[in-house]
Amino acid sequence: MISLKSMRPALAPLALALALLGAIAMSGTPARAANADPAAEAWVSDISAKAIQIISDKSLDKTAREAAFNKLLTENADMQKIAAFCLGQFLRVPTPDQRDEYLKLFDNFVVKVYVTRLSDYHDEKLQVTGSQPKGTNQAIVQSRINFTNGRQPVEVTWWLLKKDNGYKIFDVNVVGVWLAQEQRSAFTSVINNHNGDFNALLDHLRHQIADADAGKLPATGSASTAP
Repeated sequence: MISLKSMRPALAPLALALALLGAIAMSGTPARAANADPAAEAWVSDISAKAIQIISDKSLDKTAREAAFNKLLTENADMQKIAAFCLGQFLRVPTPDQRDEYLKLFDNFVVKVYVTRLSDYHDEKLQVTGSQPKGTNQAIVQSRINFTNGRQPVEVTWWLLKKDNGYKIFDVNVVGVWLAQEQRSAFTSVINNHNGDFNALLDHLRHQIADADAGKLPATGSASTAP
């Protein structure tokens, strides 16, 4: 169930998906700060490698790839917290039936849209460049995606929650944009533009999912800065 308490500034699977666009292995071993979190760094490297393995596996058809990616997200990202965060000030607006429909559509949206977005990435490498704890139950991990085609590297920052004796993703910053917050901006704009009608967001998600099924790349929302 979505709750206001569950909305903590942290990380998102939308972010996860885009940040996972090229990680297959660590490259090099940069010097670490004294307060680094090696466990969080190793977790980011591992989850990234698993994601690119799914995206690159040509033996999987689209349905199987989406199922594998959904399993990865379910196990490694706090989907309910992310879904709640993306509603912003409209968190308490949906009825119970609308809330249940939103959660189903949100999960489907994340998987289908980002599997479509990542389908052309195969052999990039993610280099973890540093980390630090954030309070007692969060961690920040810095990384860089190095491309094999000569493209300039992309800086990626992971915001992790410590949970269930491990980590969960809640948001990822790619070249200065926190992607969960960007998605929240897009979702709240849809509701605002339809005079607070939550059904407009549900329709928006259905259209985005249909576009992804058709192989189209939905546009992202407007950028927002970190809290």
